[in-house]
Amino acid sequence: MRVELSVDPAVAHEKARITARMSSDDLERAVRLLAAIGDDSTVVEQGGGLHDAVVGRRGGSSVVVPIADVYVARADDGAVQLVTAKGVLRTNSRLYELEERLGADFVRIGKSAIVNLNAIDSVEPGFGGAYGVRMIDGTLEWISRRYLGAFKAALGM
Repeated sequence: MRVELSVDPAVAHEKARITARMSSDDLERAVRLLAAIGDDSTVVEQGGGLHDAVVGRRGGSSVVVPIADVYVARADDGAVQLVTAKGVLRTNSRLYELEERLGADFVRIGKSAIVNLNAIDSVEPGFGGAYGVRMIDGTLEWISRRYLGAFKAALGM
């Protein structure tokens, strides 16, 4: 593989371009690593789609977030938000699509929310038998009674 770096103080925004005959795990890791640099990283082209990452929007930029850095996916006013290590992002995906894509580390806690089990800081009792989930970023999500049994089973409670 040939790697080129050009340093030009006149360049307004840094960019990296990878051209390959075919995708591989190493190339995908390189894309995720490069995309993690800075606040507004954008993947312009990705032929085979991202594995282990999702894309959200902030303003006019697309932001690539590793799935492990997604804390909560929630439906809010007709849009789906991702609460992530990179902040709150919007996505075009529907909640049920994200639920399938995010994998076994995520569990639905209500009609409009899915949480990352690895990003839970604490489970807090509320009024009338309700429970809230405090995430590692401090956000609190309430667990619907309908999903409480599955949530407890997923946590081993």
